[in-house]
Amino acid sequence: FWEFKKNILMKHNILIFGSMSSVKVPDIKIDEIFTSNGSAELASLYNQKITNVPHTCVIGARSFTKLDHIKTRVIKAKPDKLIIRDYQKVYTNIKENFDNNILIKKFSLNDQFLFQADFFNGGLLNLIKAEMKYEKSFFRSLLHIFYCLYRDGFMGVSTGFFSLLYAAKKYPNSNLILSGISFKGGDHYYKSGKMSLNRGSVDNYLIKLLRDNIKSRIFCMDNSIALDLGIKHFSGKVLSL
Repeated sequence: FWEFKKNILMKHNILIFGSMSSVKVPDIKIDEIFTSNGSAELASLYNQKITNVPHTCVIGARSFTKLDHIKTRVIKAKPDKLIIRDYQKVYTNIKENFDNNILIKKFSLNDQFLFQADFFNGGLLNLIKAEMKYEKSFFRSLLHIFYCLYRDGFMGVSTGFFSLLYAAKKYPNSNLILSGISFKGGDHYYKSGKMSLNRGSVDNYLIKLLRDNIKSRIFCMDNSIALDLGIKHFSGKVLSL
């Protein structure tokens, strides 16, 4: 906690929720909440039980349109802003799902991949190397890269990790407080769907290559994750949702 206090001159405290089971909330003033996919409902709970702050949710358009356990949670949460990281014209009707005056920012699959390059040592080269971690065998890794190039496009980090990057860009002088993000694959706290171990391997590789001017601002609510990844632990007072 004292390491966090040293950063008190930062202009903003930004809370970034993921969907893993160990979700904790810091007892400090929060300026904005960022969520990804189904974890949007955590921002809604925060705003109902603690205090109302702006909420930005990052989604994958394909996941949003195909998976009801994501779609219903995001719609019900009524975020102030929606970031779509794989936008195509086929997804133009997404805004019609919301009855609030939601703002939408759209990234094409290629745009969101290029956006990520500025955050990592080695830029695009390390992002492509990270995609090689998506599969365990060398042959399957080459096949995965081939499909990325000629069919599927490059995804890069998970949507939870992308929400961290977007928050870091929007608030360059902020404390970035992570809750429920492990940078590994695994089940969601709401017991539907999961982040694949494959994408988790990509995240785990890239978090270690994150530029120091961003990594130095990150505080993790889970001490074991903080120790494993070499980032700071927020050990102050914790609230419950």
